[in-house]
Amino acid sequence: MHTMRDELRDRLLELGASDDDLARADALGYVPLLALECRLLPGRRTYDAGGLANAAGIDEAWAKQLWRAVGFPDVPAGVTAFSDRDAAAARDVVREAAQWHTDAEVLLQQIRVISGAAARIAAVEAEVIADFVRRKRADGESDEDIALAFLSDDRLERLARLVDYVVRIQLRAAVWRRLALQADPGIVVAIGFADLSGYTELSGELDPTGLSRLLNRWEAIAYDTITAHGARVVKTIGDEVMFVGLPREVLSSAVALRGAVTSEGLPPVRGGIAAGPVIPRDGDFYGPVVNLASRLTSVASPNSILVPAAMSAQVPDGEFVFVPLGEQFLRGIGSVQISAVQPPG
Repeated sequence: MHTMRDELRDRLLELGASDDDLARADALGYVPLLALECRLLPGRRTYDAGGLANAAGIDEAWAKQLWRAVGFPDVPAGVTAFSDRDAAAARDVVREAAQWHTDAEVLLQQIRVISGAAARIAAVEAEVIADFVRRKRADGESDEDIALAFLSDDRLERLARLVDYVVRIQLRAAVWRRLALQADPGIVVAIGFADLSGYTELSGELDPTGLSRLLNRWEAIAYDTITAHGARVVKTIGDEVMFVGLPREVLSSAVALRGAVTSEGLPPVRGGIAAGPVIPRDGDFYGPVVNLASRLTSVASPNSILVPAAMSAQVPDGEFVFVPLGEQFLRGIGSVQISAVQPPG
């Protein structure tokens, strides 16, 4: 039977792995994964779900709700899956909620949203790590060498610093936006959607690599263009991007985005924009204005950006050309007078 290198064995034991953990990882061929797990979450796992709740000073049912909100299924009774680090995290969450008088349902929703965002970050990093393991194995490096690389590299610490920095500056911006809206409820918010015309057909023609490249390029152009013109990307879903800002910023972003994809040789953009009262919730936006912008996008022709005709009064004269297109019936909304937006000249 293979004997694990002493240097690696000692380091894993120091980080909280048990002898049984080492034996299973060695036998089943996942030593690099065990090393990564120990680096990410050091500490001996000594608690099952009930033990975790006791250590955190909370009810077991509540502990399970918190764990589900993070995005994971219940851990069977008797399975020691949690460490002191997990108990401390649960304790901190509950203490923080009490300090800020956060309702239990609100707290769970906050955790779900944060966990969902973190899961996307983790998925991006997981691709990098999986590719690293694949390349190292292809180059003939042993799993023990790969595991030692995980234990010695500071990439995870750099990622943590980057996430912390981005969260801080995003929080600063989000608080300013929220306080600005509270100070002046009359501020008009515009919502925009844009997608690539013919994407469904094109996705059926491209192989996975080609499709991934197309989406990566589209997303990069969308983020760069929208932020450069003062609006902000809310989310992307496949080839669709949703963005928000003042009417002038959103219109400028949409017009510029249409030109940017043309110059990059991507399929033409179509878009829809509407402005008015919106409901901000958990980093997203809801309400009739959002629905209207989405419906306008769905009926727009390639290379066209549609808006309600009344939106022309929400931006300075002469900055955009609004071409009346008459009345359009929109599913779930009804008949709306719409216009197409063009840059001046």
